[in-house]
Amino acid sequence: MNILIVDDEYLEIEQLRYLILGKYPLWNIFAAEDGVSAWKVTEEESIQLAFIDIRLPGEDGLKLSERLKEKQGGIEIVIVSAHQDFSYAKRAIQAEVLDYLVKPVIEQELFTVIEKYLQENKHVVAKSAHIHYVIKQIESRFSEKLSLQEIADEIPVSASYLSHLFSEEIGATFQEYLLTYRIHQAKKLITGQAGWSMSRIAEGAGFSSQHHFSNIFKKIEGMTPSRYKEKNKK
Repeated sequence: MNILIVDDEYLEIEQLRYLILGKYPLWNIFAAEDGVSAWKVTEEESIQLAFIDIRLPGEDGLKLSERLKEKQGGIEIVIVSAHQDFSYAKRAIQAEVLDYLVKPVIEQELFTVIEKYLQENKHVVAKSAHIHYVIKQIESRFSEKLSLQEIADEIPVSASYLSHLFSEEIGATFQEYLLTYRIHQAKKLITGQAGWSMSRIAEGAGFSSQHHFSNIFKKIEGMTPSRYKEKNKK
């Protein structure tokens, strides 16, 4: 799924990117600092869901939202604002946006909005109940030894059928999705559990060894876990 974040504050973009990819690691996140940049993104990419700051340089977020909805009929907009002002909320309703979030964005509120979108647009991520089940198992059991065969037996369907269906609907293999999800969980542990060793983080994220964890982390993030920890020291 393609997500667009429009905000003139870099840290706000990065916070949303971090939260969204932590739960949905294979989604594509596009960012823009103003309406002109956002428009350029939609010229090249089909965006399903956009988070747009209400106060932007030049054109404000609500006017941009209206233009984007006219241009791309299927796009849904979530307005993000640092102001709990009823007049903004009223304009957002008039613009027929999906929802309205107040900064600083709270993780649970963000995911409630995303779940609302997914419930109304189930075709976007997974067309079938089987794949929804697989993803839920990954999210709840990523730290365990987990195989597609085991999940297939639980449904029950054949593993080969489930593997094909997963790749077709998600655009990645089960193993690719699982590893990417584990790496994003590991990143949360690295920044949130400063006292943990890398071997403990590897185990907590579901990797069989620190060596395997380091190799996969470097492949996906382009740096070692230690380097990532150094760059994200609080």
